[in-house]
Amino acid sequence: MASSVSHYIQCYQQACLLELRALKPGNVGYHSGGHGMTVEQFELSAKASAEPLFNESDGTGARILYAVNATHDAVTDNTNLGIILLVAPIAETIIRYGYSEKLRDDLARVLADLSVDDAKYCYQAIQIAMPGGMGEVEDQDVSGEPSVSLLEAMQLSADKDRIAYQYASTFSDIFEHNLPIYREYLQKWGSEEWAATAVFLSQWLRVPDSLIIRKKGLLKAREISDMIAPLANQVLLSRDPTDHISGLLSLDGELKAVGINPGTTADITVATLFVAALG
Repeated sequence: MASSVSHYIQCYQQACLLELRALKPGNVGYHSGGHGMTVEQFELSAKASAEPLFNESDGTGARILYAVNATHDAVTDNTNLGIILLVAPIAETIIRYGYSEKLRDDLARVLADLSVDDAKYCYQAIQIAMPGGMGEVEDQDVSGEPSVSLLEAMQLSADKDRIAYQYASTFSDIFEHNLPIYREYLQKWGSEEWAATAVFLSQWLRVPDSLIIRKKGLLKAREISDMIAPLANQVLLSRDPTDHISGLLSLDGELKAVGINPGTTADITVATLFVAALG
């Protein structure tokens, strides 16, 4: 199993770095930093969080907490909470059952097994990471102590947070939409980086980013999605996406100048690239 874990860690780090190489308007990558963060922080975060995420003796909640702790020790900022939340149950699945074509079915079993203790670990991790724009809710707020399983807690937040929605829908964005998009554009364009950009843009076009919703409100998030749509559609319809580099970079600068960060969309992109790397 040790060799498998080493492979899974490699796939995870590969996905994190590939997402950084993709041109993602408004989000941090090798094309530019932003929002008070640098690409080097994300590189360190990927390295620091890898081993805790794939520790064979931990459950999903513990993976989340220990990976967030390791990231906090390495960079102090919240760079990858969403990535960790998405990857942890997939890591639990492949360590428990191995990787196979039944990954999503096996993942459903792992999600159904999530406990109150998993929720407690996860809440501690969120309190350490202190993500922006969380606000408060009446039931099972992350500032308190959960009394339901992690899956139930995520189900309560699924209509407001796209990462929680993945838990509630057995990662439908990834398996039903983004993996086919990645494979289609990898074949079409012959570039992993641009196929990752295609995942990012198509996810954002389908669903307003929930980090933007938390920070700016749903109306503004929808306005931003409508604003990026013409260029995003041009890129997705193009034979050569490099024709649109200048436009994407210009949009990147505009978004960062007004503090717009489609961070949840980027996190979902990483999880998609991780699953793609596995098989």
